[in-house]
Amino acid sequence: MSKPTHQSSLWKVLGIYAAASWICLQVVDVLTQNMPLPPWVFTLTLSLLVLGLPVAAMTAYLHGIGRTSPAAGASSSVRRVFTWGNVLRGGVGALALWGVAVTGWLVLGRDSGSQWDAVTGLDEVRRLASAQDWAPAYTLAGEVEPLIDSDSVRAQLWSEVSRPVTIRTEPEGARVFRKYYGESDEGWEDMGLSPVTAERFPFGLHRLRFELDGHVTRQIAAYSGALADASPFVLDPPGSLPAGMVRVAGGLVSVFAPGLEQVSPVELGDYFMAAHEVTNREYKEFVDAEGYGDPVCWVHPFEDDGETLELDDALARFTDRTGRPGPSTWEVGGYPDGAADLPVGGVSWYEAEAYACFRGQALPTVYHWFHEADPFSSNFVVPQSNFGDSGLVPVGSAGGVSQDGVFDMAGNVREWARNAVGEDRFNLGGGWNDLPYAFNDAVTSPAFDRSPSNGIRLASYPDTTGLAAASAPIVPQFRDYSVERPVSDEVFEAYRQAYAYDDTPLDPRVVSSDTTASWIREGVEIDAAYGGERMTVFLFIPRERNGPAQPVVYFPGSDDIYKTSFDELAPPDFPVRSGRVLVYPVYKGTFNRADDLQSDIQDESTLYRDHVVAWAKDLGRALDYALTRPEVEGSVGYLGVSWGSAMAPIMLALEPRIQAAVLIVGGLAMQETQPMVDPFNFLPRVTTPTLMVNAKFDSFFPVETAQRPFFDNLGVAEPDKKLIITESNHFVLSFAGDLAIGEALAWFDRYLGPVR
Repeated sequence: MSKPTHQSSLWKVLGIYAAASWICLQVVDVLTQNMPLPPWVFTLTLSLLVLGLPVAAMTAYLHGIGRTSPAAGASSSVRRVFTWGNVLRGGVGALALWGVAVTGWLVLGRDSGSQWDAVTGLDEVRRLASAQDWAPAYTLAGEVEPLIDSDSVRAQLWSEVSRPVTIRTEPEGARVFRKYYGESDEGWEDMGLSPVTAERFPFGLHRLRFELDGHVTRQIAAYSGALADASPFVLDPPGSLPAGMVRVAGGLVSVFAPGLEQVSPVELGDYFMAAHEVTNREYKEFVDAEGYGDPVCWVHPFEDDGETLELDDALARFTDRTGRPGPSTWEVGGYPDGAADLPVGGVSWYEAEAYACFRGQALPTVYHWFHEADPFSSNFVVPQSNFGDSGLVPVGSAGGVSQDGVFDMAGNVREWARNAVGEDRFNLGGGWNDLPYAFNDAVTSPAFDRSPSNGIRLASYPDTTGLAAASAPIVPQFRDYSVERPVSDEVFEAYRQAYAYDDTPLDPRVVSSDTTASWIREGVEIDAAYGGERMTVFLFIPRERNGPAQPVVYFPGSDDIYKTSFDELAPPDFPVRSGRVLVYPVYKGTFNRADDLQSDIQDESTLYRDHVVAWAKDLGRALDYALTRPEVEGSVGYLGVSWGSAMAPIMLALEPRIQAAVLIVGGLAMQETQPMVDPFNFLPRVTTPTLMVNAKFDSFFPVETAQRPFFDNLGVAEPDKKLIITESNHFVLSFAGDLAIGEALAWFDRYLGPVR
């Protein structure tokens, strides 16, 4: 049976009205996205369409479509109001109202709205700038500028994200390209021919490339502030530089590396440094030229454990896997297939020196190496470099480049330096299988060490100014803990009070949640214990567990000081894989809490003292929160790596909830610091069962002067503390990872109880 005509007409009209309304809203949405219209325009349109809907529906019900007779039962007055003519006039009136409102705003109200948009935009630019997120801050400033009428406000805006820079070359006329450090090679911007003046050059670290016919293309990395004061960048004709090398300006150079801050600055002349590490292909030329059999380049005394070896006895150690002369990673006198452009590894310091002699060049000194590496740019360089157990990569392919265009100073292979520390030599930059903070550390290794990640970079010194002083042995700072004595109990109790904090509400808010096959990583913001600050605590929760799990609070290595993104969180995963929850506080001075702190190395400053107190409170607050979670239950463990191990005496002496501690490469530092934050004064007050897994060749924490005093002064009863010294350097988790992890898990099982 068919529907009545008035009902059929009603549904047709509603369908047509809905379609027309959708089209209207889409048009308005496009207009608001492409014109400076306020958000209320869309709301006004929607409101008018909603008001018109019942009018159109009633008219369709009463009159239908195309009928002259009204529906039965309707009064004459109602029929006279709801006619299609009136509907048309009402629609025109609504459109006119919409037009008047929008036009009036465009003519009269736009300025106030723009000012509101400008204020919002300025606030966002400042937020990005405070986070040193310069690229989006600069882009947004360009979008906000047209909304600002005041010249002074506009000038202030650009001063917060940029500065005037003039880039000059010698000779002039070079094509200058720029990109933000870390952008892909497709991101190069052509700035024009030198000299180039940019009134608004963005803040931050940039890479520049200079191209000039008849000259060697040059790349640099520099902050905008350095560019503003830079001398002309010298471009050299082909053949005027040693092959494969770049020019480095000298000057008064200090070494900013852990344990070496105290060494005297040295005035260096200009020098050259190889743009790339020595490759297998290049080293093969030395082997094929019988470099191992030619005594002319083996000029340094072969000293090992207090004895001096004859040349033949020393050379007998420098063989490949098959007993032929060559790196320890080669076989039958040659490198593996496909490895020609990989950096050579597996060479001792003596082999590196002999190869440098063969090329008529030299190894860099510690001064020359750190001067070019610039550890203060590590938060940019390290993420672009080859760390992370993925193996070697071809030289120059990782993207990490220094200020003068030297690639791979961070990661890939470690690079031998000239300077001696007793029978050891500095071995810098870290290798592919090291932790990222190796780039900043002044690591040493025995001169005979032929680890697979020991490689070579060459330098050349046409100006020998300062070379002798820069090449001399370097003596690190030293404290003789065998004669020092901790403070009294009364003094220590006064120190303890400085670390106390009020049990105020945490106000937790989940800010991120990520899931992998093994765990859930949840980031939670809570109130810190000081200064009205907020801090983030990350929980790594195993996905497969039987009920609540034991928490292990983590104190990381010092590389966290140089990280800027939570994407770089990389804690050891073995506690989580064993079924425990890893609690990872974001400590003051790290990640998004970065401030004036430049290093984990202790000193006597108030800045350092205040950070140590804050770190202890951060750890306490993180545990306060973690223990409220339903996924967390049971005894608390502590895992410290490097920096976290050095801080452990303070954390363990102050935090009674921790019932077992594992310290990877821990020890006492050589620098003086204020007594209330000196770990040495806290060691006797530690009663937490403690396992130390350390390294025999750790130059950061030497065995006899840093590791053993730490262990011997622990207040833990003898059966409840253990020191394991592995045959490795500072990077125990790289060279003795299986041993360290096995011992750590056994320690946690013993003192926290087995995982359910």
